[in-house]
Amino acid sequence: MLLAAALSCMAVPASAKPQPPAKNTAKSGAKAPAKPAAKAAARPAGKAAVKTGGKSAPSPTRNAAARAAAGVAAGAVAAGTAAAAAAVGHVPKGEPGLSAAEVAALHQHAEQGEASAQYALGSLYKRGQGVALSAETAAQWYEKSAQQGYAPAQSDLGLMYANGRGVARDDAQAVQWYRKAAEQGDAVAQNNLGLMLAEGRGAAKDPAQAVQWFQRSAEQGEAAGQYSLGVMYATGRGVAEDVAQALRWFVAAAGQGHADAQFNAGMLYAEGGVVDRDMAQAAHWLEKAAEQGNAAAQSNLGVLYANGQGVPASDEKAARWLERAAQQGDALAQSNLASLYASGKGVERSPSQAYFWMLLAAGRDSSLTAKRDSMAQPLSAAERARTERQAAAWKAKPAP
Repeated sequence: MLLAAALSCMAVPASAKPQPPAKNTAKSGAKAPAKPAAKAAARPAGKAAVKTGGKSAPSPTRNAAARAAAGVAAGAVAAGTAAAAAAVGHVPKGEPGLSAAEVAALHQHAEQGEASAQYALGSLYKRGQGVALSAETAAQWYEKSAQQGYAPAQSDLGLMYANGRGVARDDAQAVQWYRKAAEQGDAVAQNNLGLMLAEGRGAAKDPAQAVQWFQRSAEQGEAAGQYSLGVMYATGRGVAEDVAQALRWFVAAAGQGHADAQFNAGMLYAEGGVVDRDMAQAAHWLEKAAEQGNAAAQSNLGVLYANGQGVPASDEKAARWLERAAQQGDALAQSNLASLYASGKGVERSPSQAYFWMLLAAGRDSSLTAKRDSMAQPLSAAERARTERQAAAWKAKPAP
């Protein structure tokens, strides 16, 4: 089996979603699958490349009680701040919210012009906590607060404009509000401003300036900023390419639970080269990302277990992780899982299951058609037809 060679890349999200960092949209980079093997897996082909296309990678989120507005995923670019949370006594997601009396009191303070109360009230409307869910009303309260110079509101208002939530999408307005908050030291806004500048949204594309904002965010300990800075170093965008620096910032973000950073750190350790190859570290970070539902990490972790790289060899664990990735639509995992079903390694041998997974894999990667056809050989015409109907009805399952 081969490891995928691509890193995941940050991008400006198209829509806001709360996240555990990382509904990873990292793509597997390998074009052709390799058969499961007991010997060491081949190293990633060539130099790891950071993808810039496809879906947006996980977006930033605030940590601690700071999730007053929306709480990351691989979702939108961050929301909520510690300052606002303290102002309204906000509790972390999953704990009881404000009482009706507290909401009424907050509303009164907001009407009286208190910027922190206006921001906190907007956050309640954005989440529908204690009030009717209304992105439009949330944006109105954010703007009242932002106009008074309240950085958390400026940051989240920028997010609303960037995603067209509660207001018409307006990238220039998003950049304006992100910049106001970023200049006040808001780490999330600094990262989000960097994302806009890196992609040329709402302002002229300026990777070098984007790096400066990512650096300021990263140095404040913002995981999303650390991840973004790592991507810039890995790709040499706006800064000289420096894989060691990329790894440094990926590991910093990975330690805070950023799934895409965990995946990238794992892949850089697996690839080696500029940094020492360390399969134990590769397995460590890939497992962290895999546990968060990152399909590319699950696929690569399955390969490590199949080949006994960085972890004790286990066909059963290999099959388990490959299936989790395959269920999310990862073609390389589907192909490798098919090989396990064909050989009976880690799973009960099943030619029909082998053909099923190869049908799905080949549907995503035309280079796998020959392998798909070979998997059909042991089946009768009736078995092939039944399996093909099952594959046609199959739909990928997002990570829980």
